[in-house]
Amino acid sequence: MRLFGFGGGGESKEQEARREASEKAISEGGLPLDAVDRLTEAASLQGTDHHLFTSDLSVNELGAVRHAGYSPLGQVMGCSIYQVGWQFMAGGITTGGIRTSGELEVLSEAYAEARRLALRRLRDEAALLHADGVVGVRLTIKNYSWATGLLEYMAIGTAIRLTSSTVPEGEPFLSDLSGQDFWALAMAGYRPVGLVSGNCSYFCYPKFMPAGWRNQERTDYTQAMYEARELAVGRMEIAARSLNAHGVIGGDVQVTFERPQSTNLPDALYHFTAIGTAIRKADPLEPISKLPILPVVSARN
Repeated sequence: MRLFGFGGGGESKEQEARREASEKAISEGGLPLDAVDRLTEAASLQGTDHHLFTSDLSVNELGAVRHAGYSPLGQVMGCSIYQVGWQFMAGGITTGGIRTSGELEVLSEAYAEARRLALRRLRDEAALLHADGVVGVRLTIKNYSWATGLLEYMAIGTAIRLTSSTVPEGEPFLSDLSGQDFWALAMAGYRPVGLVSGNCSYFCYPKFMPAGWRNQERTDYTQAMYEARELAVGRMEIAARSLNAHGVIGGDVQVTFERPQSTNLPDALYHFTAIGTAIRKADPLEPISKLPILPVVSARN
């Protein structure tokens, strides 16, 4: 509907109903209706001359994916903009009135849920394309300067399917492996089963500020970093075991540091994230006897 006379002719009843249905789907962790319609139409064109795939694969990655026996179906995305709840941290974690260091569970849960929603929608888009999995997943996190407490998680990758299969069974796997790494993994006799991660937001209250005239390690900050890592990596391992994985490869650790705005003390807040691709043993891919090599010829010769 129009607001104060602006917005042209406004929404029709059908458009308003569709928008509300789309918002309801998002509130339940699903996809907006426009995305569902677009992907459903793209899936209906698979196997015909009208099928067109999009991807962020390079030429080399496309060749490697094809050599592994898969075909690209389309670029898929998952996104979540998440409001972080209130977390008291101006005085650290209070135990019997004493300031101590520890995990800020509200922040940890917010980061984990925003990431889960983004990856869930990425997987849902891949499923609508009847994909076996997604490769080259890139996960980005943004904070907004104009809106304190908002997180944006976005995951983008390329949906693929075994060339010999039709509609796969089960949920598509997610992987942050490049096309070349995906092919090399198949050659080694493994297959990806999912993208696994763990995170921890950890508040460090330093016990003392030493004199600045000599070199020395700040063991309180070091200890906080180790504790945040153990919690994050432990959660990643739990996620991998839930998929019956035999290992995690491509593990990446991301650490951001900030000073809480509510205090002038030398407190520190660490956001620690561990993420990688869980893999399971499979039949190794038959080695390729010959790979194409293209000569580099200058156009000026």
